[in-house]
Formats: sequence, C-alpha cells, structure tokens
Amino acid sequence: MDFNKYMEESSRTTASLDNKLMDNLHYTMGMVTEAGELIDVFKKHVAYGREIDWVNIVEELGDFCWYLANFCRINNLDFGEILDINIAKLKARYPERFDEEHANNRNLDIERKILEG
Repeated sequence: MDFNKYMEESSRTTASLDNKLMDNLHYTMGMVTEAGELIDVFKKHVAYGREIDWVNIVEELGDFCWYLANFCRINNLDFGEILDINIAKLKARYPERFDEEHANNRNLDIERKILEG
C-alpha cells in the first residue's frame, strides 16, 4: 500500500479533537508512545531475556505509521517529499557513506538550505 492510500484509509479511524493543536499533540504523543512500546520489546529482551516478539514489533510499527499518517494528513505534508528531502540532506552530510568525521562535523547551514528547499 502506498503512503497516500494509507493516509486516506487511516483517517477514517481517527477522532478529531477540539482543534488542530490538540490533534497535533495527539498524533505526536502517539508516535512517541509507539516508539516507547517498540523499544520496550528490546529492553525486555536485553534485561529479562525474553524472546523478541516480531509480531508485536510489526504491530507497533503499524501503530506508529497510523499516527504519522494522520499527522501528515492534517498538516498537508507530502510524505514522499519528506523522504526526498531527508535523502538530500543525508547525501549532503555523507557524500560517500556514513563516517564519524562527517557525523561529528556537520554543515548545518547547507543542511538547513536543503530543508528549506
């Protein structure tokens, strides 16, 4: 399923809160919550020796995507454009591949120009 179709399908299962600020808070807090649930799977593996539950990981990633899709939808953000911008920024940061030198000495002015378009 492509992201735009997913946005359309996921929008039918969301409640609109009092205003756009509250909706944005709902979706951003939801993304953080789902990321926490995802890391909890690995914490339990490392700390308690539990098996990694990949079915649960898929569920948590799907829930994260639900919040992300609805955040993008209400803010008229194009997910494909977000991905393109991110890759352009990463190519500027790491011209060949990841290395510690470029990670520690980023050119934030160039990255900001890319982000601003």
